[in-house]
This record gives sequence, C-alpha cells and structure tokens, in this order.
Amino acid sequence: MLTKDKLKEVFDLYYEALVMYANRFLESKAECEDLVQDVLVTMWESDNSFSDDISIKVYLYKAVRNKCYNVIKHQKVKIKYQESTIKSLDDDNLFLNQILEEEVVRQLYIAIEKLPVRKKEIIKLSLKGLRNIEISERLGIKLQTVKTLKSQSYNILREEFKDLSAIIYFLLIN
Repeated sequence: MLTKDKLKEVFDLYYEALVMYANRFLESKAECEDLVQDVLVTMWESDNSFSDDISIKVYLYKAVRNKCYNVIKHQKVKIKYQESTIKSLDDDNLFLNQILEEEVVRQLYIAIEKLPVRKKEIIKLSLKGLRNIEISERLGIKLQTVKTLKSQSYNILREEFKDLSAIIYFLLIN
C-alpha cells in the first residue's frame, strides 16, 4: 500500500498527464478528472506493491485506459437504450398495441374479479405460474376440482371476451 506522501508525489507527477490521456478518449474534461481521481484512490486503497516508478506509471495508464473503455461501453449502452426508447415512442403502431394490451389486461382482471371466489383464486394462482397440482395443494382441494373449476372459469372468461375479440381484431387491422 502506498503511503500518503508517496500518493501525493504520484498525484503531482502524473495527474495532469493522466487527465490529458483520458481526454483523448472522453470529451468531458471534468469526467476525465473524476476518472483519474478514482484511479488514484483505487490505487491508494489497493494492496498493490510497486517495485519502481515504471510499474506505477504502467499501472496508472492501464487503469485510466480501462476506465475510459468502461465509460465508453456504458455510454454506448445508454445511447442504444435511448434510441430504442425514442423509436418505440415514435412508432404509433407499437403505441396502439401497448395501449390495446394494457386495456385487454385491465378488462381481464375486471372479468376475473367477477368470478366466484374459488374460481377467482384458481385463475389468479394460475396466472402467477402455479401448476394445477400446486394450486390443489395450496388451496387444499382435489386436483380434479382445480381442473374442473379452471375449465369452467376459462369458459366464463371466453364468453365475457367474445365481443371484445371482434373489437381487438378491428383495431389491429386499422
């Protein structure tokens, strides 16, 4: 570990050069200064022992280069995410499909709430991904009862949504 005095000496010797080096890769000088300070703090906190000034210099430049690379990679990910978000916001069809999907889900949950209590419980557990046997065990009822009530619930829901399917089809065509 570096002593405080040695760290000050390293800072005085290399700080400006490292900031300029980082500035080759990154546009913001303030970001470069922060990055170099992070490298120096990491160096101070680490258990690295350096045999000479050359090894310190190599360590610093490699660390700055790697941090710059990570910043650039992160910026690319952010830009890609922003572009896809903007694209999805600009896409009217996607927007309408999202609204339609949300409305169908909302209507589904309204319809589920109208089901009798036991059927409602079974459908909600099924929507959470539980298998029939798991629902049976959780509710303390026979497996066949779960299957029967689930089937009856689906029939009720299909009936509830028969008119909605024509509307959805019409909206998707236009």
